[in-house]
Amino acid sequence: MLNVLFALLLAQIVPPSPPPLTTPSPSPAPSASPVPSPPALTASPATLGLRPGTSATVAISGATGTLSVTSGPLVTTAVDPATGAITVTAVGQLGRDVVHVVDQTGATVDVPVLVAHDAGSIPPSILLRVTGSPLDPQWLASQLASAVTRTVTVQPGATLAVSPPPDVPVPQPGASASVAVPLTIAGNGNYLDVSGTADVAIENVAVEPFVPPTLMYDDDPEHIDGDGVVDRAAVTAGAPSRLYYYHDNAADPRRLAVVLSSASASTVQVIDASAGPNIDVMSVGHAVSRDFLLAKPRNEGVIYDVAPGAPLLLHDALMAKRQGVAGSVDFNVLSGGPVTVTILAFTPGSDPLALLDGPLLPKDGHHRNGVFDITNFGNSALAYAVGGPDASIVYGDRDPTPPNVDPSSSGRDYGDYGVIHTFLFSLANPTQDPATVYLFERPIGGIVRSSFIVDGTLVDMGCVRENTTRYQVSAFSLAPNARYQLNVMTMTDGGSNYPLEVGLSTTPPSPTTPPISGPDGCFPKR
Repeated sequence: MLNVLFALLLAQIVPPSPPPLTTPSPSPAPSASPVPSPPALTASPATLGLRPGTSATVAISGATGTLSVTSGPLVTTAVDPATGAITVTAVGQLGRDVVHVVDQTGATVDVPVLVAHDAGSIPPSILLRVTGSPLDPQWLASQLASAVTRTVTVQPGATLAVSPPPDVPVPQPGASASVAVPLTIAGNGNYLDVSGTADVAIENVAVEPFVPPTLMYDDDPEHIDGDGVVDRAAVTAGAPSRLYYYHDNAADPRRLAVVLSSASASTVQVIDASAGPNIDVMSVGHAVSRDFLLAKPRNEGVIYDVAPGAPLLLHDALMAKRQGVAGSVDFNVLSGGPVTVTILAFTPGSDPLALLDGPLLPKDGHHRNGVFDITNFGNSALAYAVGGPDASIVYGDRDPTPPNVDPSSSGRDYGDYGVIHTFLFSLANPTQDPATVYLFERPIGGIVRSSFIVDGTLVDMGCVRENTTRYQVSAFSLAPNARYQLNVMTMTDGGSNYPLEVGLSTTPPSPTTPPISGPDGCFPKR
């Protein structure tokens, strides 16, 4: 009993077990305050372009204390202690450099420097002499751009962009006007960019319209695969002539140029419609005929001076594989002469004028070249009376065709390329009822496009293929017992196929040409 009581007593006086020990987490050490970066410096201008030997000033903003400036060997620098402005001077060598600027806090800025020549130069004035009335404002704007492009000096690898103003003044024959043409010459990283305006004086010289008696036809070789003279002919004062050229490139890139040269100081009026390069040769040929038909009746041309020993590059087209170029160009030598017109093919990068006096390239055997007599050729008249049979005429056939000036030459102009066809249609309605007379075309030689000037208005036809369908060119309402004289001009298109029939009828033709890819359309060719 006592033992039990003693055990109970011990149980009451033994202290309880202590709580488990825990390891306290150490207090975090105080973090170090970040060191602020120096404020950025700003340079104005941020970059420099300097001609050799010239200087420019750079202003630095946000700097503290004295500036430290270093650079490479192409420039020297000087700091104005009062303002902190830096004068940078190009010492003469071309290339790229960097001006490195540091202030007392360590803040920096770099100013890249290009030491180079200007990308080009703008002459103080440019003279553009044109002919014609009424001048088309869009045509005149394009001639302004061409005159500036010919006259402004552009360094190799630089890019010229000309922006004729939208409201170009259009002087009448015998009058003049002036216009400022904005332009930029981009140096493309190799030269200093140039921006400015070219002051162009436009003179509309009063020159009588002319009809050339001869045609210089140049379509042989049609596919050019070498460098050299494609064709050449001379134009003399008092004997104007037309050039029609049509070529495409066989394979390697090649340039095609039209060059004017003369042994004496000469002045020549040029009425020019040229197009390409484009792999769609039908669109090239169509653009040439359409534009020439618009320009020629207005005598719309440009007057050029051709100096001895200084050939004039009238056109220079870069052709890729299978691309074509074409042109219809009238030449009228006003003074001096004779002026030699040369078609040149040459590899890009080579000097075309080195080929100017070289031999002709071999012909392709198709005999599509020569000088042809086009005096009064292509002038036709046709009468049509309502109630009578339809009346039509065919042009662009092998007979008749313009005769070669050289009877012994095998050259032929089958298709009348370069010839303006003029039709005088006499319409009569002898009936007591009003009638509608339709002017139509019908392709009989193959795929063809056409442009017609109908009573002074352009009618641009779509592409059609040989079939029995007549397509409407225009329509005319005739009152009872009325008569009407209809004047129509057209040219055959390079790349199209002839002959072509045009005629008059009261039977309505197809009002529109088919879609180019439709079942009776032009493409795909089959």
